Amino acid sequence: MNIDIASKDERYFYLCELLKDNGYYSRIVSPSEVASPDVIILPIKREHSENELFEISRNTSSKTKVLFGGDEATMKIFKNNLIDYSKNEYFLSDNAQITAEAFLKIWQDTTMSSLRDKKILISGYGRIGKHLAKILSGLGAEIYVYARREEVKNKIKIDGFYSVNLDFAKEVDAVINTVPAVIFSSELISQIPRGTYLFELASVSGFEKTERVNFALGLPGKILPKTAAEAIYKAIISFLD
Repeated sequence: MNIDIASKDERYFYLCELLKDNGYYSRIVSPSEVASPDVIILPIKREHSENELFEISRNTSSKTKVLFGGDEATMKIFKNNLIDYSKNEYFLSDNAQITAEAFLKIWQDTTMSSLRDKKILISGYGRIGKHLAKILSGLGAEIYVYARREEVKNKIKIDGFYSVNLDFAKEVDAVINTVPAVIFSSELISQIPRGTYLFELASVSGFEKTERVNFALGLPGKILPKTAAEAIYKAIISFLD
């Protein structure tokens, strides 16, 4: 089976080696180098312009499986044999854990401080929020979590953390947002002490005013690319045979 990988993201170089180690013929290619492979793997986060996607499409056959990250441009251009591996449950779970673990380096580089006894507010208690709470708590941080739904608030308490409103951001050492929607208004941000760190992990910023925000996006590929590649491999392996 011939697999072309069209990405410059470092985790896909590790993915290429993983595929080779497991008996696949795999290579990293530019759009012009794609040569009617059995499978073309496009990155989770779109890297290519529409013209480049058209070029990749012209260089694939009608039987080529297209593994991609769910973006609309790719769906519009390829249409057939599309497989969105970004929605794979194993990938989503692994990627959330990797993101939470990679955040530790962002914390250390930004604050130059230990997490011990720090009060941390995490907004959102989805996959990433849950892993963050567990990891940061394990390193001695005091964890507070904001969520809107009552059943989630109950889950937060059951898991041993404090369920709080957003106003509690005024009382903590750091705020970590995982919600992809604006939930921190400019007015609230202006009331948060200047010494409080604000971190953004969501693809759409939760902060209306972002001058103070430390953006920490795409952490798996930037900080733990080898482990991130293993997560992608597990997500796509069932589609290859």
